[in-house]
Amino acid sequence: MNRLDSMRGWIFQLGGVLYDGTAWKRWLLKHLGKRGLQTHYQLFFRHWDLEFVPHIRSGAISFQGAVETMLVQTGMNAAHVHEILSALRNKRKSLTNEERLLPGVLELLESLRQEGHSLALWSHEHCDQELIGDKMARLGLTPYFDFVAQADKLVHGRVPDRLLARTLSALRVARESVAFVGYAPESLRAARMIGLRTVGIGNSDADLSDWRLDGVVELRHLTRRRLRRAG
Repeated sequence: MNRLDSMRGWIFQLGGVLYDGTAWKRWLLKHLGKRGLQTHYQLFFRHWDLEFVPHIRSGAISFQGAVETMLVQTGMNAAHVHEILSALRNKRKSLTNEERLLPGVLELLESLRQEGHSLALWSHEHCDQELIGDKMARLGLTPYFDFVAQADKLVHGRVPDRLLARTLSALRVARESVAFVGYAPESLRAARMIGLRTVGIGNSDADLSDWRLDGVVELRHLTRRRLRRAG
């Protein structure tokens, strides 16, 4: 297996890797707790990631429709579901203005660029409220990436051939030297299926990750080892 410090191109997932992206989830779980639903964050949203996110990305169901179905499955009545959906829609709009990059992300990206790495970003989030270009500019990420694409609608859980070809062309790095950095099981699985090495962040599925890191900023230290050995 290629080593992590031999990678020369990186494809990052946005939410959950470069910025938190979980504020709406934490708000929803707290709101549900007030309604009497007591559950564990990891358990509740692992079900969301596995059972609903793939269908949102494929376009089979809308984000709102997925949340509604999930709430109905908890046994919540129609009136409460409608109330929570409306509140969540408004809350997500306000949370957008509060989004911040995770600590050390800009330093990581700057370091990778200075070391000659090529960077791409695939946003696997449903962009029903903000275009990916607008989000990138607002977060200050635009200058660091050679290629950015909205990749939320994966076809049958697969990355389209055209998207992969365009990404590799922009990175100018051979596929075997490109790693996908993500946290969502569906995203890591899709990257694996097209022959990319995978770096799982946080509590990502170990079976889908060639390497696992607690946080993305750890890449800054691991990629520098190649430079120290070369010197």
